[in-house]
Amino acid sequence: MQIIRARAPVRFCDLGGWTDTRIVPSGAVLNFCATLYTQVTLQVGGFSGITLSSFDTDEQTQIRDIRQVEYNSVLDLFKAALKRTGIQRGVRLQVRSDAPPGSGLGSSAALGVATIGALAEYLQWRLLPYEVARESQALEVDELGLECGVQDQLASAYGGVNYMEVTYPHARVQAVPLDDSTLWELEDRFVLVYTGHSHFSSEMHQKVIAEYEAGRNQAVFSRLAECAQRGKDSLMAGDLEAFGEAINENWEAQKALHPDITTPAIEALHEAARAAGALGFKANGAGGGGTVTILSQRNKDHLIRRAVHGQGMTILPSKLDFGGLRVWRVQEGRG
Repeated sequence: MQIIRARAPVRFCDLGGWTDTRIVPSGAVLNFCATLYTQVTLQVGGFSGITLSSFDTDEQTQIRDIRQVEYNSVLDLFKAALKRTGIQRGVRLQVRSDAPPGSGLGSSAALGVATIGALAEYLQWRLLPYEVARESQALEVDELGLECGVQDQLASAYGGVNYMEVTYPHARVQAVPLDDSTLWELEDRFVLVYTGHSHFSSEMHQKVIAEYEAGRNQAVFSRLAECAQRGKDSLMAGDLEAFGEAINENWEAQKALHPDITTPAIEALHEAARAAGALGFKANGAGGGGTVTILSQRNKDHLIRRAVHGQGMTILPSKLDFGGLRVWRVQEGRG
């Protein structure tokens, strides 16, 4: 039996989000990867069929013929990956994730990246991070018919802090160079919060697209792309106050896309965080629930954490991952 494992990080604090989607001719995104991973285990050999399972949801399904697979919202990304790679039998795929489901952190993209990474290792496909990201994004768009941008898969594949110039579905990915003091300040001052309410990004994408196609809010996308560039420039200058301003401007532009992007719980958290010393605040991903990123003033993160707990919400790890997708083989019988 062959055992192949893969992990991919999720992204957060995405400035310029929505400009990486099919409705925008060109855009720009700045995002960060957290040390929150989606982990996939692939076992090959010793199985007659296909077994798919999730340790997070306790879902499990068995498939006799991948060519007749049914997409029914039960481990559909696994099914799509097997169908797209042509593997028809004799495998077991398992997933577990550090991020809560529907968190707005791109965990489905991380699952796609980790799955394609593991299957590519088994098939001996030599894929670059960009190619893994493109393949995993195609799982959601081409195979499952979902609406999604390209930033999540690219972030998971590359890791780190990236500035992306997007001409959908392609992007130029550039790692943002940070001096040590800026990096350490960011890790000290980021507070990543799970609101406790999941969201479904494809549904939110459909709402925003409907607004755009009706001729509303089209100028907002240019504002979002400008926030990504301002955020990148301020980080490279080591100016976290300007970076916080870019985060806030992005959140205001983001909310202008559709009223469902924010919620009363998120607005209450925003007020509490601002009173406790927040420099910047925004919902991650499509919004409408999930998680938010808060950038605190220096030595005010403990006050913000106290305010978060006062809202009955959960703080997640926000240290930065610079490894991106990692794939390795495990010898059977060694744990």
